Amino acid sequence: MKVVVLAGGLSAERDVSLSSGCLIANALMKKGHQVALVDVYEGVENQDYASLFFTQNQKQYSFIVPKEEPDLKALKARCNNGNAYIGRNVIEVCKYADIVFMGLHGSIGENGQIQAMFDILDIRYTGTGYAGSLLAMDKDLTKKLLKQSQILTANWVLFDTKKDKIDKVDKF
Repeated sequence: MKVVVLAGGLSAERDVSLSSGCLIANALMKKGHQVALVDVYEGVENQDYASLFFTQNQKQYSFIVPKEEPDLKALKARCNNGNAYIGRNVIEVCKYADIVFMGLHGSIGENGQIQAMFDILDIRYTGTGYAGSLLAMDKDLTKKLLKQSQILTANWVLFDTKKDKIDKVDKF
C-alpha cells in the first residue's frame, strides 16, 4: 500500500510532528508499505510522485527534536509559502497515495480543517473525521459533552485570558 505520512506544518509543534512522522513512516515501511514522508507546509518539488515512496530497504527516516522551538518566520521565508497551510504538490501526492497517515500536531492536524478538505477531495486518511477533530479542539466543550454523556472526566478549570481570571470550575 502507498502511504503518505503527513507531518511538519506551520506551528510550534512542527518539530515534534516531524519526529513522530519519521517514526510512523519507518514503522509502516517495516510492515511492508511504500511510504512518502511529506511536510505539509514545505510540500514537495518533485512531481514524479512514485519516486517519493520508499520501502524499508531503500530509506530510513530520522529527526531529532531541537531544544528550541522552530523558527516559523525563517521557515516561511525559506519556503516562500506565506501563511498558506499546505505546500506545493501536497494535495496531489496525497491523491496519488492509497491513504494518508496523519502525523500532524497543532492546529492544522487537529482542528478538522485538513480532514474536511480531504473529505471534499475524496482523499482517504487515518484518524478522526473533521467533526470529531473540530469538537476535540475545544477542550471545554468536549468535557461538557463527556460530562453530559456521563463519561468520567477529570475536573477542569476554564481560564478566561481576556479577563485574566478563572471563569469557572466544572466538576463531574
